[in-house]
Amino acid sequence: MKNIIVIARNAFRETIRDRILYGILGFSLLYVAFTSLLAKISLNELVILKSFGLAGIYIFGSLVTIFLGSSIIYKEIERRTLYFVLSKPVSRLDVVVGKFFGLFLAVSLVIVVMALVYIGVIFLNGGGFDELGLLAVFYQILEAGIFVALLVFFSTIVTPLTSAIGAAMVLFAGHSMQSILHTAAQIGGPFYGFIQAVYYIFPNLDKFNIRNLVVHGISVPDVSIFYTIAYAVLYSCALIYLANVFLKLKEL
Repeated sequence: MKNIIVIARNAFRETIRDRILYGILGFSLLYVAFTSLLAKISLNELVILKSFGLAGIYIFGSLVTIFLGSSIIYKEIERRTLYFVLSKPVSRLDVVVGKFFGLFLAVSLVIVVMALVYIGVIFLNGGGFDELGLLAVFYQILEAGIFVALLVFFSTIVTPLTSAIGAAMVLFAGHSMQSILHTAAQIGGPFYGFIQAVYYIFPNLDKFNIRNLVVHGISVPDVSIFYTIAYAVLYSCALIYLANVFLKLKEL
């Protein structure tokens, strides 16, 4: 556990020092604040304000995750710093888990900062304290956990560019598989069986998208929140396990 904490702390520090992080964070904060102007143009329509604000947090949060996580372990292998780490009483699992928590904490921090700006904008425009908006942000952090685990996994086997492209494809597929499965069901045959298999392999990211419900003030059942948390934890653990397996296969 001590090794994991040390690796996580170092990964967190290295991540928050990245210039890409501050660039994306700066643009994201401007975007979330800019929604206040959009609200005034639309006669203070809170639905539009919340919709644009939550969408901005999600888009920029996803960009931060992909850009920072695509090389989280690969760069350690390229720089040969991982050889030095593993020469000590540190296991490959310690490295994978430590890198995951370090990056996840950094990404969560960025999302929380954007969320605080969002809450302030909503409050100043007469929307009060948007509790449901915070729930949507919490769901986004859960989804970010899956993405961080996925990027850690990708980073053990492919280059950063391939990792970023792969993560973007999973992001698109994860939010589209429900509609693709519905279309495949109408076609039927072997194609439907294939799509159904892919549906259960890919992460179902629609579980984490409650922004439309939040925008219209519709609450989410407590049972649904529990199952969503369990899904995120189990899927992330599975990806971390695979990352550890593939890292063990490398000759280091």
